[in-house]
Amino acid sequence: MASEASIIYFLAESSTSRRSTSPASSRASPRSDDGDSRSEEMELEGLVPKILKHSSNNRETPYPYSILEPTRGTPISMLSPPLSLASRRSVDKQVGSFARALASRKSPCGTFGMANRVLPDPSSNTLSSTAPKLVGSETWSEAFRTLLEAVLRDGEDMSVLLPYETIRAHFRRLSWRLDAVKSPRLAIINVNQDTNVMVEMTVEEDESGEPVEDVELTGLRNWSQGVFGDPLISSCFESPSKEFLEGWVEGGDEVIEDEENKEGRLLLYQCYRAVVAIVTEYYRPQSDSSKRELEGRRKLTSALKVLDELFNDEDEAIKRVRSMSVDIMSIAKRQKLNEE
Repeated sequence: MASEASIIYFLAESSTSRRSTSPASSRASPRSDDGDSRSEEMELEGLVPKILKHSSNNRETPYPYSILEPTRGTPISMLSPPLSLASRRSVDKQVGSFARALASRKSPCGTFGMANRVLPDPSSNTLSSTAPKLVGSETWSEAFRTLLEAVLRDGEDMSVLLPYETIRAHFRRLSWRLDAVKSPRLAIINVNQDTNVMVEMTVEEDESGEPVEDVELTGLRNWSQGVFGDPLISSCFESPSKEFLEGWVEGGDEVIEDEENKEGRLLLYQCYRAVVAIVTEYYRPQSDSSKRELEGRRKLTSALKVLDELFNDEDEAIKRVRSMSVDIMSIAKRQKLNEE
């Protein structure tokens, strides 16, 4: 609850700040066809709900709670009939633009981690000595290790059968690749999942009187899976559609860091999301938990297989040393320039 409220409050404050410093003439509709004139502020306008009330004070209720303004529309997974192919392509492109607009927001304190570790709780007085201190991580590799270890330990606590040491070994081998991510950008991990994406359907007649279906992205059902780090951690980058990538590219300059070496990071993130999917079914079982768990295990097995095939300890050790050498040389050059 606190994480979701913190993200929504942060986005609202961020958009207000950007609007006050941007000329009104530069803003256009997020669904306009002239992609060049789009603005990041308008891409989020109307997609982020308002917080009507939020409290983390256990003196008021035993648990924290948030009351949000209802989001228009219906989750894609609950649409009947389902989206047509053309509508699916339209939604994918809108989600791409939406994800890119979120990635333009950076951690206000410069640290990495889940939103509740980086952003203050909107119901707490951050100046108070009793307010919880923010404990974000200085590096993305440290923040991701915290995320990964948390879900692995949850699995161990419930005796979930998983290749724990194999997953940890792959992280140790590839963790240095995560340090290429220097900017903690906002990503919603499940931003493209049909159970979370809200859309509104309308049917209008074209010039010939034929019905034309139109679909509009209206927001998310849940905002709690927000993290400041590498945008690639979001599930939308797992086999992204052409339309999603078009929406992402049209959202502005590329913000993915170290693109040439992103494959290892993507596989680690796939492992993480798969483990989360598997372990979740043991803590919150549903009628179709077996199906969900099997899908998570399929994705985990696939990612681990590719990791075994593409990366080994010897090659990674050599590349890691080279990367450290380049970093040291870059620092030395900057220091020399500053002295001059």
